[in-house]
Amino acid sequence: MSKHLIVFTGILLSVSFLSGKAQNTELSDAIHKDTVFVDGQQLNEKQLKRYYRQLRKDSIRAHKKIWWSVLGGPSYTPEASLGVGGAVLASFRMNKNDTLSQRSFLPAGINLSINGTVVVAGAGTFFFNQNKFRIYASYGYRNEPAHYYGKGYETIEHVDRSDSTTRYHRSYFQLYPRFVWEVRPHFYLGGLFDINFTNASDINPVMEKDPYFNQFKRKYLNVGIGGLIQYDTRDDVATPTHGVLLSGNIKAFGKYLGGAYNYEILELEYRHFVNVFRPRSTLAWIAKSQIGMGDVPYSELPSFGSPFDLRGYYWGKYRDKSMAYGIMEYRHMFGSPAKYKSGNFWAKCGFVAWMGTGTIGNTPFDWNKWKLNFGAGLRVQMQPGKNFRLDIGKEPGLDGVQVYMNMTEAF
Repeated sequence: MSKHLIVFTGILLSVSFLSGKAQNTELSDAIHKDTVFVDGQQLNEKQLKRYYRQLRKDSIRAHKKIWWSVLGGPSYTPEASLGVGGAVLASFRMNKNDTLSQRSFLPAGINLSINGTVVVAGAGTFFFNQNKFRIYASYGYRNEPAHYYGKGYETIEHVDRSDSTTRYHRSYFQLYPRFVWEVRPHFYLGGLFDINFTNASDINPVMEKDPYFNQFKRKYLNVGIGGLIQYDTRDDVATPTHGVLLSGNIKAFGKYLGGAYNYEILELEYRHFVNVFRPRSTLAWIAKSQIGMGDVPYSELPSFGSPFDLRGYYWGKYRDKSMAYGIMEYRHMFGSPAKYKSGNFWAKCGFVAWMGTGTIGNTPFDWNKWKLNFGAGLRVQMQPGKNFRLDIGKEPGLDGVQVYMNMTEAF
């Protein structure tokens, strides 16, 4: 197996739409006369200036429509070659008078490379009517070299990763919004639709002979609708510190909707977040499963190894008609809440570490072989409750690591 490594050099900046008047506001010459204590210690003049500067920024941003945070720089992957990568986060209120709703947010991960790779993807949440109505929206466009190992352990683990055995070119688009209404406190019901398009080209010889791949066209559109149910007590959707999420949804795709194939996907999910040790440290865990029924195209088979689950596995390597995984993750931000509010740089930084396991099978009765996973990452709090993350994950038994850059937590 070849190593997979991303080298990234970034420039971090936070941008807001600020009025000229606000930007030109000067700190009072009398700052040094004030007495402010943070964590029991009196701030000196330099710390006071930083404290009031942070208060002013937070006040301005709280009343502005959009708060932008941007990170970017050169990147490299063996598949995409040299390019430019970045992450963008926009947060805003759908109604400036609705102070009970969480701030809506929409992140985007971007990668452009000299071999023609173009990736734009993200997953955001929009809050309306005092948190009583939400829209979860996932989207993505990918035009890139990709790898297909087959369906099921018996095929996947007998195929070596190389240009002549697993690599092909994929063009892919997905739009996947979910709409939920709070019908009882913390209890949500709603609907969804999923539209995705796949075009496979430059097929390698091994892939051309794969029986599951050959059941489907090289180019196809899938259109699905469905419903979902949620119980959600999380304090924050983007970066929870306590609470529970129980979620279930089912999607039905069909030719009757304009798609190419008839199939269904059932998804069950449990997340739990507990504050431990100190105010800014969280123990988080997740258990998730997907079960496919019918003629599920190879590109839509349940799988793990994305930036949002078992980080460290090649994306889409392990896929089958059903999948399950679990992760336990410790999240730690340095400093106290007061330090962060005062503008202390290190209080905007943190780290995470996780361990996980996952499995695939034709049915859940075939979940008898579990793959291990572990990793760690850095965090930079770009906005209150909104982190930039840089994660490094490992698949035991293989050389190299996987590196991920994104806005907001994996789950």
